[in-house]
Amino acid sequence: MPKFVPRVRKQKALARKRASTGERLASQTADTNATELPADYGRREALRAELKAQRPQVKVSGKKAKRLEHYIDTKLKKEENQELIRKLAHGQKDVDRSLFKSTKDLGRGRETRREGLKRALNFEERGIAGEEERGLLYEDRPLIADTEIEDHLEPHMNRPVSEIATTSELEPINRDILPEAGLFGTGLKRPLEVDESGRPQIKRRKRRKVIVQNPVTFDVVLSGSEKSGPEEDSVDEHISDEWTGFSDVDDDSVEDEKDDSQEGHITASDRSNHDDSDINSTESDSDDDGEEDDEDVDESSASSLPDAGSSRSSLFKQWAEQQRNVALGFTPASTETNINTTISTGIKYEPKPYMSVNAPAVGPLKSVSEATVVSAVVNRSEQIQEARLKLPVVQEEQKIMEAIHHNPITIVCGATGSGKTTQVPQMMFESGFGSRIGDKGSTAAEDKRTKGMIGVTQPRRVAATSVADRVATEMGDMKSRVGHQVRFDSAVGPSTAIKFMTDGILLREVASDFTLARYSAIIIDEAHERSVNTDILIGLLSRIVDLRADLSKEKPEHFYPLKLVIMSATMRVEDFTRNTILFRDGPPPIVQAESRQYPVVNHFARQTKRDYVEEMYNKVSKGHKKLPKGGMLVFLTGQAEIVALMKRLQRSFADTGTHPSMDSRQDGHKPREADASLVDEPRTHLNGEHDPDDDDLHGLSDDEEEFQIEDNQQIEAHQKVHILPLYSQLPSSEQAKVFAPPPDGSRLIVLSTNVAETSLTIPDIRYVFDCGRVKEKQYTNTTGVQTFEVNWISKASAAQRAGRAGRTGPGHCYRLYSSAVYERDFAEYAVPEILRSPIENVALMVKGVDFPNVASFPFPTPPDRHALARAEELLKYLGAIDRTGKITTAGQSLANYPVNPRFGRMLLLASSHGLLAHTIALVCALAIPELLITENQISPHLTTDALSDKDSDSDTPVKRPDPAILTAAAGRLKAYKSAQATLSRWDSKCDALKLLTAFVLCSEIDMVASRCADLFIREKGMREALDLRTQLIRIVQMNNPGVSIEDLTKLKVLKDNERAKLKYILAAGFADQVAIRKDLLAGPEGMGEGRKPRRAILVPYRTLTRSYEVGARTDETERDVFLHPSSILAKLGVAEMPQFVVYSHLSRAATKVVGAGGTARTRMHPLTPVGGKQLLALMEGTELLDVGKPIGKVEVLSRDEDGKERRECWVSVSLNGESGRWEMGSRKERQVRVGGVWQTEKVLA
Repeated sequence: MPKFVPRVRKQKALARKRASTGERLASQTADTNATELPADYGRREALRAELKAQRPQVKVSGKKAKRLEHYIDTKLKKEENQELIRKLAHGQKDVDRSLFKSTKDLGRGRETRREGLKRALNFEERGIAGEEERGLLYEDRPLIADTEIEDHLEPHMNRPVSEIATTSELEPINRDILPEAGLFGTGLKRPLEVDESGRPQIKRRKRRKVIVQNPVTFDVVLSGSEKSGPEEDSVDEHISDEWTGFSDVDDDSVEDEKDDSQEGHITASDRSNHDDSDINSTESDSDDDGEEDDEDVDESSASSLPDAGSSRSSLFKQWAEQQRNVALGFTPASTETNINTTISTGIKYEPKPYMSVNAPAVGPLKSVSEATVVSAVVNRSEQIQEARLKLPVVQEEQKIMEAIHHNPITIVCGATGSGKTTQVPQMMFESGFGSRIGDKGSTAAEDKRTKGMIGVTQPRRVAATSVADRVATEMGDMKSRVGHQVRFDSAVGPSTAIKFMTDGILLREVASDFTLARYSAIIIDEAHERSVNTDILIGLLSRIVDLRADLSKEKPEHFYPLKLVIMSATMRVEDFTRNTILFRDGPPPIVQAESRQYPVVNHFARQTKRDYVEEMYNKVSKGHKKLPKGGMLVFLTGQAEIVALMKRLQRSFADTGTHPSMDSRQDGHKPREADASLVDEPRTHLNGEHDPDDDDLHGLSDDEEEFQIEDNQQIEAHQKVHILPLYSQLPSSEQAKVFAPPPDGSRLIVLSTNVAETSLTIPDIRYVFDCGRVKEKQYTNTTGVQTFEVNWISKASAAQRAGRAGRTGPGHCYRLYSSAVYERDFAEYAVPEILRSPIENVALMVKGVDFPNVASFPFPTPPDRHALARAEELLKYLGAIDRTGKITTAGQSLANYPVNPRFGRMLLLASSHGLLAHTIALVCALAIPELLITENQISPHLTTDALSDKDSDSDTPVKRPDPAILTAAAGRLKAYKSAQATLSRWDSKCDALKLLTAFVLCSEIDMVASRCADLFIREKGMREALDLRTQLIRIVQMNNPGVSIEDLTKLKVLKDNERAKLKYILAAGFADQVAIRKDLLAGPEGMGEGRKPRRAILVPYRTLTRSYEVGARTDETERDVFLHPSSILAKLGVAEMPQFVVYSHLSRAATKVVGAGGTARTRMHPLTPVGGKQLLALMEGTELLDVGKPIGKVEVLSRDEDGKERRECWVSVSLNGESGRWEMGSRKERQVRVGGVWQTEKVLA
């Protein structure tokens, strides 16, 4: 039986535990009667009393008392730790931390040689260097005794020359005591020997004893001509291979020097000792070398004086010369030149090739016999020359030009403000590229490089024109050698050597001349933006460079190699260096230029506010009041925000009144309250950016710290503002105003989109205000839907924007986002445009240059496979390529037009219908985006445009709009509706004909401005459309020689049947982009759900191609598309909506709340309605049309001339697309049997 163990009672155990705890606490409690109290007794009692006094009425239980004691203990420990830290910091404030080592270097292992030398120098300066540090800084070398050479040569000095010459055996001579051949007798410093990489190489000299079989000889060679490498330490068998000797001296002069030497006071042995000391001293440091130079100069000057010392000084040289001549059996020719006056010829300098860190070695420079040295001298003013010399790129000119000369492709990476955009073209011109353009006197083959232009591409037109003007100014008297060409504007003459242009211009030239025979070099600037045209150009030029190199070998009389230079400030180099398809011969060398010319201080915001437009207004207002003189560059996302902010600033500050007119008829706008597409509604900052100590920071004013900069300039309290906008749709004349100096006593404030991010240098910009966002067009490759979204910029773009403030002086960049958002949400680089854009133009161009497979083209970043598939399918629909993927004759014609292939298809069809003039006009109107001002841009948005009664940082109250402003706005809206009625008079259901009417009414050049103002048309866009018309007329006339100019320019009023033909031509270019009204679909999809639509913009349609993502949880209504409110069809009733609509593109508004469950409606931009029969005729011959089996009776016909079977029957037809099958009814047709398959020969009904 087991032993009985009494059960432990819980209550008794707890009582015992409490008793023991109480005893322990009692023992720990300080005795107030003790002789010595603990050190923290007073603080502990004070804390206990303070805490109990806060709630005197609360009864303290045992548990609360324990928690109180624990809290007091913790509080005392924290206070004790803080006091220790304070004492430690106070005790170490005078400690020298210069020798401390960073903890990040711990565990690295061995330090590099550079780090070791740096550490040794630091220790040596402080006098604490040890043996290890001295071993790195100093090198021990053996010293040669002064009397060693003298004692060895003394027996031979007193013997006759003939006796020494006939002696067959000589006693061995220690070769180590002999002076270096290349150092004896020179008064110049010896240059450092360098290895293949251009780094200095210091060799240790070894002492060795060698039996010399030939007489001792001495000679002088120039520094740098001696051998280097392993062969330097070897012993030559023939002295003549090592010693080249002095210039010859005749016997008479030697005899005279012999006689003079007997009267001197300096013996030959003394001279030998002095020479030996010179040899040893050349191996010492540079300070000793400097002293030797002075001594040598004194000796040379003393030797020229007629005294005994100068005569005796040449005795040893005379004797050595004779010994060499006797040993070689050489009899010197008679000459009157004295040995002391011999002049040596310098060796031709060959600079070391540039070695890039990220690139393979560059080959050696060509000799003069292989390449003719050509240069051009540019006379510049002293002011411009001084400014150029301060640029980092100019300081690296030799390195850059050597890399360009020795490599067909070179990448130049220079930070913002380094001057690469303006200086590299000038450097290439001065080195010979294009320097002899216009010179008819030079026809040699080696001069062909000087006859080719330097082409420089820019991503934007405003950058191309502004940079061309700046370079022309810097070229001085050769400003006529600089020109520019952008779309519809050319300033290129016969003497143009440097041509600035947009990348699209160069693409058109590649299409007409693939070898680019007019150019000697191409510079791709701002490659980091990775636009579609830039990527295509880089891929094409990588092959053109190879082609030109081969042609220069096969036909050197006609071709010469082409140089390609890719420049960027911030570029993802890995896209190029790791792309073996792009550069087949290996990655090109990368030349790194220095950082920006002036420092820029970045100021991050404490919080990232949602309403960045309001925050930008506050920042700019405070900055204008608190910052010293200097221009401000403000980055926003779009035109509407720029206009709204400009009006607010003009009301708040004294404006100069010279800003461009912001008439809503020219630049309609709709200010926005906030960008709700980026943030959740309840928040006031982005993506959960929240400071937990925000409550503690409310009482702090960061404005004083934020705008406190170290500057000695005075702040002008009542300085006026000179506000200018800058965006792409602004007329060129208005864009040029930002480069002009502001009025006296005013501050320039430029409100810009991202067009000012690169290539532009706006004068006197010291402050940049960056909102951190950009509005970009996003294209979904799988659905073809376009969205304009405001997203975060990349870190590279943020650096570019900040660099705008450091172009002409030190600057500051105020960022409206926190550092946390910058690190977390900003990508390193922007997504290349080719990954977010339709690429049918790219596919057609690639097909046109004999690339049958677009995927094999050398893209820097290959496009998405879905985008390639959609592009090739479209080209098949348009007849540009056949079923095998090869380009057709029609495709070659489409490639000649500088417009989308869809518009090219329309021009080809128009020639057979006699509507070329109207089709050209229609294409021009459709090719220019946003030609018409929309109604929501005309209507005033008073809730946003009006401010509160008083601005947050302004002392001047802002008044509400008065009734006169409202009346004027209503009048503009009435005039707008009247203008829309005028434009719709030809056809009230076709948006394309509405654009054609606007173009016809504005076709007269002298009436463009007035007509655009009356009809609410963008004048800049209309002028571009008119310029495009001139270009298309010239191309169409070349393709159709029989067409007269009147047939291409006369725009008569069309009849009803002609308008029907024109709409058919329009639909033929967009046949695959068709939508059907949803209620016409068969099956469940066509059944309506919920309430019937009451407005035209709510009528659902379904597209033939897929407009939604596959595999996603898509609601049935999300597959529908709806009319865009700006369409002319939106004014119709629901019952009048057409069955089929051909549209230009799909768009979707950005979601208003991030993370919201639904998505915005997909809107289509209609072109024209079409009927069912027209649609089937457009789809004839494509894979979209499906012809079913015969229905009912089949009538067999006689065979045709080729013996093929024929028949007539009724068949069912349908359209098969990605989104489903559309039943189109039945039709009667005549069919013929080809290869066992019945094909449609003719549609009968």
